[in-house]
Amino acid sequence: MPDPARSRDPAVIEHRLLDLAYTTDSVITAPLLAYYTPCSIEDAERVLDRLVAEDRLRLEVDDEGNVTYVVPNRQRVHAPKPPALVPQPPRALALGHEPNAAVAAVLSLLVPGAGQLYVGRPLSAVSWFAVVTVGYLMLIVPGVLLHILCIASAASAAHQARTASP
Repeated sequence: MPDPARSRDPAVIEHRLLDLAYTTDSVITAPLLAYYTPCSIEDAERVLDRLVAEDRLRLEVDDEGNVTYVVPNRQRVHAPKPPALVPQPPRALALGHEPNAAVAAVLSLLVPGAGQLYVGRPLSAVSWFAVVTVGYLMLIVPGVLLHILCIASAASAAHQARTASP
């Protein structure tokens, strides 16, 4: 049964030949083209021989009988570089709104970590809830101090998310 990934289409094989010829410095042979396309060696030879007959390629045979194909005036073309990606601050959740710092602060005032959850940072929300709860269980003062830090963190995260969004 023929492999569906293999091509027999001469136009596809010729396109891959051009890609191989102009983006690499490889010596062009039928087995290399067959590997690169992928296609059978026979199909690659048929396309290469047709291009030689049309004077679009030159056939060369060395002293050991190795057959290579030469593209006249071959120059390597460098593919354009993809645009540089601008690093974005990590966002755990895609928000359908721009978070408001005041709303995040009020939510964290009511329930520690709720502001972080509102901003889209669920791991931070769970962490703040656990830390503030432990602070309140130990003594009131550490709990209050941690709760204030939680509120400030939620407001800061909302402000950063707002300024980072385009």
